[in-house]
Amino acid sequence: MLTLTGVTKAYGDRHVLQGISLGIASGESVALLGANGSGKTTTLRCIVGLARPDSGSIAIGGIDAAHDPIRARRHLSYLPQKSVFPPTLTVRETLAVIARLRSADRGAVDRELEACGLVPLADRNVAQLSGGERQRLAMAVAFLPVVDLYLFDEASTNLDPAALRILFRRARELKRDGRTLLFTTHIPADIRHLATRAIVLRDGRIESDNAGAFELRRYEHALERDIWGDDHDDAIRDAGSADRIDGDGRLRGAGAVA
Repeated sequence: MLTLTGVTKAYGDRHVLQGISLGIASGESVALLGANGSGKTTTLRCIVGLARPDSGSIAIGGIDAAHDPIRARRHLSYLPQKSVFPPTLTVRETLAVIARLRSADRGAVDRELEACGLVPLADRNVAQLSGGERQRLAMAVAFLPVVDLYLFDEASTNLDPAALRILFRRARELKRDGRTLLFTTHIPADIRHLATRAIVLRDGRIESDNAGAFELRRYEHALERDIWGDDHDDAIRDAGSADRIDGDGRLRGAGAVA
């Protein structure tokens, strides 16, 4: 579904991507992991066409994105970290414009208004939306077209619990329908809920590319250690020895909250 071969990208003297090569098959759900500055967002931007690789090639659905970019990118939809929409359009008008541009089916706008919890906001101007409401609009825009490949750039960051439930539900529906997902994240739960495979970038190169529950848990653990520090393992062991789950499902122990 997606193939990157020897992709490089530099901004001045800073080499962001250094020969990235990877292949993602139809139906996979791949987490692209790595520290800030490792090249995750630049990789997505090169796939989408918002950045042009200095060398290498990208094929989407077997179509060379450099030689036939419009046709290649008809196969994908992109949810960036931050989206900007015309402030004077309503939510419904925004979705209608995108639906026409992406040749979405006639019922797509109403479907996404309902699915993303936007029906009460349908006639509200974008300028009147909160940050979380705008992110739900961005989710609806990304899900409007029915395509083969969906790209999410840290989509779960700053979402409230209700919006997270919508995102995960829709992403799981895409997986069940055989669509392909490629997403960046720093959040272990995203990997656990969505990923069938994880790719780790470091300094613009692929450090690891593995599949399976054990490997995914290892990456979750590495992310947790980065967040909580080197004493994370000791804290987990201490909590495990002090706490227990009783038969009624409630957590008991020294660290539990009644």
